[in-house]
Amino acid sequence: MRLLGLFALFGLAFGGGVLELSGEIPGPLVLSTPGLEVEGKGAWVRGGKGHAVLLLAPGIRVRGLRVVGAGAGQDFFEPDAAFYLGGCAGCALEGVRVEGAFTAVRVEDSPGARVVGLEARGPDSPAPGVLVYRSPNALIARNRLSGYMDAVYVEYSPGTAIRENLLEGNGRYGFHVMFSWEVRVEANTSRNNAVGNAVMHGAANRVVGNRLSGQKSPVGYGLLVQDERGTEVRGNTFQENTLGLVLMDAKEVAVRENRFLENGTGLRITRERGGNSALVEGNAFRGNLYDLLVDDPEAKARVVGNAYDRASGLPVPHFPTSSFALLLARQPELSLFALAPGVLLWEGAEAQVPGLRLARLADPRPKKLAKQGASSPSLFLLALLGGGLWWWWRS
Repeated sequence: MRLLGLFALFGLAFGGGVLELSGEIPGPLVLSTPGLEVEGKGAWVRGGKGHAVLLLAPGIRVRGLRVVGAGAGQDFFEPDAAFYLGGCAGCALEGVRVEGAFTAVRVEDSPGARVVGLEARGPDSPAPGVLVYRSPNALIARNRLSGYMDAVYVEYSPGTAIRENLLEGNGRYGFHVMFSWEVRVEANTSRNNAVGNAVMHGAANRVVGNRLSGQKSPVGYGLLVQDERGTEVRGNTFQENTLGLVLMDAKEVAVRENRFLENGTGLRITRERGGNSALVEGNAFRGNLYDLLVDDPEAKARVVGNAYDRASGLPVPHFPTSSFALLLARQPELSLFALAPGVLLWEGAEAQVPGLRLARLADPRPKKLAKQGASSPSLFLLALLGGGLWWWWRS
């Protein structure tokens, strides 16, 4: 077996070919032959110092290999990894498994790299599970990741696709996209992460058809869209989060055809520096403590054609928040009174009497949704706590 390891280390002389592995292989295993195909066949690599398996030439494909452990490096941006892909255009990992490594896969300067069918559980790692850096058009698909700081972290990698992954129980984010454009985040399930998911400092990104749920920490959100331009958030389900979707300094963002179910707040529009502009159209709001909170006085939000369980069913505009909710967005310490009888009575009056509403965010063409049961009291309490701590965290 050690002979096979050395054979892979120095590469195949003429490129290409198939290398079949079996049994235990001491790391590091260095693959530097362009176009090499590696079949794990039940083999596993025992990681040591540094990266465990390195792919260092274009077109290498590794299938079915298991890695146990990697080096001690825990730096978030330059961690030791079970699989390291460097200068490896078009390389692919398919059906590999990782155990006990602080980072499962690190991809750098490898355009078109693919990570498909990975199963990895981190040791409550301070580093990402899959790190993609300066690798445009990468594909991260059908992976299962838990126990990392961020399950998938993508930076400076335009055109990347993050698709059909299960991301749960991570220390901060399920997926985290930074400084990238035209990234497609599609059909993922991200749940029970400590903070949520984020798309930040980019443009023309698409977050479509994901299920984002169970981010119930005091500052938890299904998705944060921050300092983005021209990004689309469509067809997602935001369920049982403290905050479903947060827009912060987001310009020309389209929020369409999403479902906001049983969140503390369905959609929050807030600002840090630059203000917001958004189209909120064709979404469904059911069972949220608040459907919409806005603490950006200059926000340009067009809210039209959404469905609400609180809508009157009459052919009149619906205001998807309340005057108390707007006050709460500016003074979160008042969240303790959100369920007080007087506040509930006032909000009920606003829901029925259009003349009492503030008109700026009224939906002129609302649809009526039937109520389905009562939201969890514990979620309400968490949402109230979250209002105050969200303000504290930002300040």
